[in-house]
Amino acid sequence: MSTEVKVGIFVVVAVALLGYMTIRLGSFQFGEPPGYQIWSIFDSAAGLRKDAPVEMAGIQIGRVESISLFEGRAKISMRIREDVPLPANVAAYIRTRGVLGDKYMSIEGGSPGAPLLQDGQRLVVAKVPTDLDQVMSSIGQVADDIKSITASLKVSLASPESQQNIKEALANINDISASLKVVVADNQQRLDQIIANLDRFTGDLSSISSENKDALTKTIQNFATASDKMEQTMVSLNSVLAKIDQGKGSIGQLVNNDQTIKELNEAISSLNEVSQKINEGKGTIGRLVNDDTTIDKIDEALTGINDYIGRADAWHLMVDYRGEYMFQQEALRSELNVIFQPRVDKFYLVGFVDNPVGKRRETITHTKTNIDGVESTRTVRQITIDKDDMTFNAQIGKRFYDLIVRAGLFESKGGFGVDYLLFEDDLRVSAELYDFRTDEKPHLKLRADYKFLKYFYVTAGYDDVFNDYGQGTAFLGGGFFFSDDDLKFLLTSAPMP
Repeated sequence: MSTEVKVGIFVVVAVALLGYMTIRLGSFQFGEPPGYQIWSIFDSAAGLRKDAPVEMAGIQIGRVESISLFEGRAKISMRIREDVPLPANVAAYIRTRGVLGDKYMSIEGGSPGAPLLQDGQRLVVAKVPTDLDQVMSSIGQVADDIKSITASLKVSLASPESQQNIKEALANINDISASLKVVVADNQQRLDQIIANLDRFTGDLSSISSENKDALTKTIQNFATASDKMEQTMVSLNSVLAKIDQGKGSIGQLVNNDQTIKELNEAISSLNEVSQKINEGKGTIGRLVNDDTTIDKIDEALTGINDYIGRADAWHLMVDYRGEYMFQQEALRSELNVIFQPRVDKFYLVGFVDNPVGKRRETITHTKTNIDGVESTRTVRQITIDKDDMTFNAQIGKRFYDLIVRAGLFESKGGFGVDYLLFEDDLRVSAELYDFRTDEKPHLKLRADYKFLKYFYVTAGYDDVFNDYGQGTAFLGGGFFFSDDDLKFLLTSAPMP
């Protein structure tokens, strides 16, 4: 091959390579550019150039196609890749890469369920974060303020009076530290003893306070309550004394009215006469006081009353509320029960139940037809669910060690139930079977209750296990439990108005 041919081949290859690199690096496209176009309006597009990258989560998804003026503001059109769908509620930001880097577009936010942006659609949310020029301007103002402060401080410290004052202050500090050093050295042993005593005292005080923390807290609370009540008592006493001084009321008339004192003396004289007659055995009260037979009868009556009150005190009353969220019905089942317990191993239970499942009633209708002498019977079975009825519980229970057997009404239906207690009665596993009918299976409810605090517990289980109509459901909930002692404590501890 001649030299001219070799040079020609080299030039052709170089031109082809140059064209490829130009197309590859220069974003040159043949025909309609790929992707879809979106645009947005910004107050300023300073520093942003055409073909700047458009990024989302740090990944380039397109480029800036054009920058133009739109009603006095910057209109920026972006070309987004077809494989990157964007929700309509995304936001566009003009950001800077690094301190001195180039500007680029950042797409952020968006909800997965929002509609997608279409070709040519406007992106409504567009913001320009704080510009670097604004930051540098603010820093310059701060630097000017610092410079003014340091200049003023320099003038103040450079004066002979200020330097003399500083020297005197340092000399005084030096004298004080020297004197303090001498005092500490002369009393080192006493200081050690004082520190040791303080250490022992704080240790004893810490031990006493930790051992009697609850008592100290109650004492402080009692002092605060007593001071409040004392203040109220003093106000009331001042009001009463003022009324007495004015002669108001019985005591006021007694103190300020001579006629009232005279009448009181006459009343006391009459009481003396009555008491004398009682001592002589006259009248009903006199016979009551002086006749032993009457006193014996009163003693017998009081003994009977005491026995009745003692039997009444043996009863215990408990209140139990539970709420259960039924997952199948997506509703809350509420139950409030009151338990009367005459003995440890026996109790009576009454309560109300608000069940979102409701009562199910079945109606069967038989319709006879006669067509051309041919009789036929049509049977229609209709199931009605009444979800507004309130049902009742009325049960009697007996405990055998850790097993409890119950019988009576369960949601206004006859049945029975068993409870088994574990972990010192903190865990209760229960099964209730009721609503026995010939046309349907009975209602079976299984649950477990765990008491994690003194008054509160959580519950979980499955209701209506045998149901054939898809109303059986798992549930989860909780409740609280109060006895009569708890109610007395809460009522007596409640603040009085």
